[in-house]
Amino acid sequence: MTLRLWVGVCLAVLLFSGCSVISATPSPTATLTPVLPELDMPGAPESLCREATQLRLTPLLRGSWNLDNSTNWHLTAVESGTSLATGEWLPLQRDLLIPFPDGQPLPTGKYRVVLETGAQALLTHTFTILADKPELLDLQLALSPVGPVVARVPDGARVFYIQLRYAGVCPGAPLWLSVSNDLGVICTHSLTLPEMAGEALAVCHRADGDFFAPGSYRAILTLASGSWTLDFKVGEDPTLPPPPPTYATHCEPLFVAAALDPQYQPLLPNDRFQWYTQAVYVGATCHELPPAVPWSVLWYRQGALVRESEGLWDGGLTGVVWDSYGGSPEAPFLRSGTYSATLAISGTACLTTTFRVIPYTPPAP
Repeated sequence: MTLRLWVGVCLAVLLFSGCSVISATPSPTATLTPVLPELDMPGAPESLCREATQLRLTPLLRGSWNLDNSTNWHLTAVESGTSLATGEWLPLQRDLLIPFPDGQPLPTGKYRVVLETGAQALLTHTFTILADKPELLDLQLALSPVGPVVARVPDGARVFYIQLRYAGVCPGAPLWLSVSNDLGVICTHSLTLPEMAGEALAVCHRADGDFFAPGSYRAILTLASGSWTLDFKVGEDPTLPPPPPTYATHCEPLFVAAALDPQYQPLLPNDRFQWYTQAVYVGATCHELPPAVPWSVLWYRQGALVRESEGLWDGGLTGVVWDSYGGSPEAPFLRSGTYSATLAISGTACLTTTFRVIPYTPPAP
């Protein structure tokens, strides 16, 4: 091969190789989207009281987390989309605390918190700021945690309670009670309200454990920026008439007798009487009888009503309430058969007894 031909072949190979390198297209580079763990928000509040100055969330991480990942949160108003606050969160912090701008409550409305890493949203939570104001709905005096409710504290009391209903408060809000009279503050008490609405109980007692002196008192309850008062008195009201007496009327079992002695006690008590019996007495010794209490007795023979009598008690607290049943001038002897008598006194259970009148048996011839 001549020198000229060898040089030509070499130049051709070089030119061909150079064209191949210049015209080659680079292969595309694949972009991998990072796989992020799932986040849950158990117990996230759907509403906050109007006095709230922050939102506390507890994101629950499901999966591994790259510590190099930067996670940010954004607080926005739902209606306007205005960004109100931003911050950073790491799973090692556990709680996600969202402070409101300038530490002040937000206006009433709907808001959204978005937790994201890079351009990828991890979690979104929407909540509402309520318009209800903290309020005490009802205040009542009570002598124990379960009652009774009273209008005034009686003489000789060492402790009393104020039962209250509330609404519109932030959970964990403090409530303060102060009770005073003309001499100054008698007691103070503080408690924490666990829910936005519910019932609570505040207690008052003297530091020395002594009785409350009779007179006028004022209870002041302070909640958030408001206060409520309850005025009441300790001791009986001398201008009111004494309460009417109460009676626990009760009676001993009924007796049946052929007669009564001068003290109205039974003579010859029995439940079987001869055919020639002209009268039977029924009665009971009763206790705590009110004045002029009404009573009635119903007499039955063989199930049929034969006599009905009634009256008003005119004796003392204890006495015998009685009645009798007898024959008529035309038929002086009681008819034979089975009898019953029922005594009823107002406010008590009825008492019933039975007896028999034996029929006449002629002698054998």
